[in-house]
Amino acid sequence: MSSVIKSHSAWAIILACGKSEQIAADVDTAFLQLGEQPILAHSLIAFERCREIDGVVVVAAKDRLDSVVGMARMYGTPKLKKIVGGAIQKTSSIKAGLNALEDENPSIIVIHEASQPCVTPHVISETIKGAKRYGLAAAAEKMDVPIAIVPKGLKATKSMNGNSIWALEMPVAIKRDQLEKILGMGKSKTKVEESDFPEKLYKGAYLVQTDRPNLRIRNVSDIQIIAAALRT
Repeated sequence: MSSVIKSHSAWAIILACGKSEQIAADVDTAFLQLGEQPILAHSLIAFERCREIDGVVVVAAKDRLDSVVGMARMYGTPKLKKIVGGAIQKTSSIKAGLNALEDENPSIIVIHEASQPCVTPHVISETIKGAKRYGLAAAAEKMDVPIAIVPKGLKATKSMNGNSIWALEMPVAIKRDQLEKILGMGKSKTKVEESDFPEKLYKGAYLVQTDRPNLRIRNVSDIQIIAAALRT
């Protein structure tokens, strides 16, 4: 990327490549219907309404790129300025999004998964503010129940007080150079394994408490629960 970083610029990379075998084989979760809109549209609208976001990149399967273009036109999201092909692997898709931003050179990257459609402009804004101050900020939900640690089977080996447990969610806002280092891009030659990426991404994050649950859609039941929540 260019060496001139736009210090006050924040761009989002929305990942829409995920499939859910729990719903049906080869189903692109982001393009299923949630209420009156596709799942991806909920995130696009939230990012459109966040004042701190300068632009959005959607990373989707190559055979879904035209669908994203049509969605942007239908729901009026001019901040969606780039659409690129990605992969199932999260790290590869994020790299594709970053490469699409070579000419933009933002200082802050906001990573979000379309499968978490209850994101709000306020939470996006707060993660950006956190990243500008601390380098890294992530949306999270504070748990209010005890948590059991179960390495395998159904036998708990340890329990923890829910007051000290937070469920990590997206979006995650991070300074671009830090993200490139984690991914082994730029000057860094360190290769990150897909399984290690979540731990590396969230390590040391400033947590932004979500203003409503932002469940990740994994199956049909999740779609039904979230659709009901959005109607209230």
